[in-house]
Amino acid sequence: MKDLKCGMKNCRYNKGYCCCAKQIEVTANTDCSTYDPDETKSRSLFEAGSDFVKSDYSVDTAVRCNAKCIFNREGTCIANGITVMGQGDVEAACLTFIRD
Repeated sequence: MKDLKCGMKNCRYNKGYCCCAKQIEVTANTDCSTYDPDETKSRSLFEAGSDFVKSDYSVDTAVRCNAKCIFNREGTCIANGITVMGQGDVEAACLTFIRD
């Protein structure tokens, strides 16, 4: 999946709001368990620094999914694209989730 938007600015796989991991795992609770905070990103002198990183749409990320979602086909996400953002108490969650 090349259209994987990530709003978790401090994740090590986030490059200009695009996920550059080779594979991510979405749990039954819709959490992105691949989310991995990168402490060096949060130490930037400028808050908007990560906003100016060039987007990388070249990575074709495999999305494994354990959620009961209409896009889940035998453990693989078949959506055209997904968005992962922080939501409530959850650090990183799939916002594209639609209950099956």
